[in-house]
Amino acid sequence: MRIVLTFFIMTLALLASDASQAVQPAAYQVSATLSHAGKPFAAPMVSVQEGKPARIEVSGAEGYTFTVTVTDLAPDRIKVAATLDSSHGAMAPTVVVRPGEPASVVTGGIELTLTVLRHGG
Repeated sequence: MRIVLTFFIMTLALLASDASQAVQPAAYQVSATLSHAGKPFAAPMVSVQEGKPARIEVSGAEGYTFTVTVTDLAPDRIKVAATLDSSHGAMAPTVVVRPGEPASVVTGGIELTLTVLRHGG
């Protein structure tokens, strides 16, 4: 009886461990450089879970609001939906990037350069 109870408890612990790992969304580090007319004015960095938006808000003369949502597409492709509102203007690009490689979007004199890394990878 004691062996059956021990086996049952170990099985429950193993199932709980597998279930907690299965529901953990992937995590990413997003680094950005925000520039206007070729001059950087901010360099935010944020950790974000897949599919959940992360937001940074900075007030002041060079203030901005920056929001990103990351979706993993493949081992070599990550989709990033970004929204930038700044004193220099606004943009809302969606780009597909390679992990660890910077990608840039320019519009109306504003440049957004993104680099995305998978946590743990």
